[in-house]
Amino acid sequence: MSAAVDRQFSGIPADLKERLRKAVGTLNMLPAVAVQALQIANNPDCDLGKLAGVIQRDLKLTTMILRMANSALFSPPKPIASLHHAVLTIGLRRCRDFIVTAGLDSVSRKVPPELKAQRELLWRHGFVTALFAMKVNQLLGLRFQGEEFTAGLMHDFGRTLLAVADPEAFSRIDVLDFVEGDDAEGREREAIGTSHAEFGAWFAATNELPESLVGAIQFHHAPEAAGPHVQLAALVAVADHMANHIQRGEPPETYNSMTDGAMLVLEQSGARRATDVFAAAVARLLVEGPVIADSLMKDA
Repeated sequence: MSAAVDRQFSGIPADLKERLRKAVGTLNMLPAVAVQALQIANNPDCDLGKLAGVIQRDLKLTTMILRMANSALFSPPKPIASLHHAVLTIGLRRCRDFIVTAGLDSVSRKVPPELKAQRELLWRHGFVTALFAMKVNQLLGLRFQGEEFTAGLMHDFGRTLLAVADPEAFSRIDVLDFVEGDDAEGREREAIGTSHAEFGAWFAATNELPESLVGAIQFHHAPEAAGPHVQLAALVAVADHMANHIQRGEPPETYNSMTDGAMLVLEQSGARRATDVFAAAVARLLVEGPVIADSLMKDA
């Protein structure tokens, strides 16, 4: 683990980090197959055939990529059965997203059996947020190329990590009602010495994920504080706000985008007319996003 990462997140209690390490065995989130696939995918001269050959050794990863390629996001003219064709369809960056997804899933399965329902709720929340982030990115022409999906998926992963590291404290402080007030992180710091956003950002930094992802995870509750990564953090905050609305069981037509300050931050970061464009499309996005997420997660 990098000493620089430890210094950056020095406020996180050492015993909490050690509990997580003991629970998962290693802080490396990617299994061997995923590491190999990511190394190939990160090569500018990536051989897609070689990448598909490595990915197909992981059944879950293969299934996710095929589902993505066949989903409403891409709407292929006929069903795609070839992994190589699927990789071509969704693109290299999306493949990298799903390689990271496979790693997160393997860590999340370390949550104790008695918290299985909570783990599944959080996994769905991450997926729905990721799909909303992707959709809003496309809608507003923000030009993120995959990092918005990964950031959306990981934004609340610190909550899952807390469930792994300290199940008792997690059950006490996180009721999973998806009602997030301004003091949510403050209550967590008072109870356990850190917040889920800081814990998740530390884990991402430990796994040497890009600074933009670390910043978006750490500041998704305060995107205005994310410095050079303010736009990505604000995008994730907007998507998180939408996902919370859906997971509270509230109908899409009752969503009020004006209650989300992150949209204003997003507009101020350079997303011109974001508020107006978003308001005109949000009801449709709130219907489409969860349907796509559920189809991708089916039998996961």
